[in-house]
Amino acid sequence: MELKWYGILFGLLLLGTMSFAMSNATGINVTERGRWAGLAGSWYTTEGGNISAVNLTGATLTDRWAAFYGNVTGNIRLTDLVGTNNLFNWTWTPGTGGEVCFSTAGNFTWSDAATATGANVNTAFGLGNAADSANNTFTDAVGCNLNFTQAFVGNSAKAVHSGSSTFWTCAIKDAFSGSKGDYAFCTNISSAGKNWNNEGANYEVMVPTTPGVSNVETYYVFAELN
Repeated sequence: MELKWYGILFGLLLLGTMSFAMSNATGINVTERGRWAGLAGSWYTTEGGNISAVNLTGATLTDRWAAFYGNVTGNIRLTDLVGTNNLFNWTWTPGTGGEVCFSTAGNFTWSDAATATGANVNTAFGLGNAADSANNTFTDAVGCNLNFTQAFVGNSAKAVHSGSSTFWTCAIKDAFSGSKGDYAFCTNISSAGKNWNNEGANYEVMVPTTPGVSNVETYYVFAELN
C-alpha cells in the first residue's frame, strides 16, 4: 500500500505557498516568530586602581536549531494518482492521530525509515562539538515511537521540548544515512497538544540547521493521517 503522505515545501526563514503532492493547498495563518535578540548588557563603574570581581551569566540564540508548530487539517481519500476527482472522502480529525515529519529531502524513503541517534544527526548536519550539538539535544533509545503505514520506528533519538510544550521530536533516518537529506524529524499528531508558548497546537517539531546565522535551510513537511 502506498504511504499516505502529503509533501509541503517550507523555506525556514521565508515561508510561502504550500502545495500538497497529491492535491493543492494553501497555508493558513503562516507566520514567523521574531528572532530573540538576547539579554540587555549590564554596566559597572570603576576607577584607576580598582580590581572588580564580576561573575557573569548570559544566553545566546542557537544557530543550529529551528522549529515548526501548528495545526493539521485534511481528509482521507479513495482516488487515483492525480487525485483530482475522489471516489470517496473520509473526514479526519487530529484526535484520530498520525505523524508530522520534516526533512531536507522531498523524496525521503519512508519504507526504509529506521532508528537514528544524536551522533548520526550531528555528523550529517556538521553541528560540531558545541553545547547545542545534536549529541546534547537528543537522548537515544528512550521510547520515541512512530507507527508509519510502511514502517514502525521504535526507540529512536528523542528531544523533549521545554516550556509548556507537550511535544517531543523524534529523529529517524532512511537506508542511506550519509547526508542530511537522509534524515527526518517527526512527532505524533495530538488533538490537545500545547506548544512551547502554552498555545494550542497539533504538532511541534525541532529541526537542525547548518551553523551560521546567515544560512537558510529548506525543509519539506509530510503528514500522515490515521
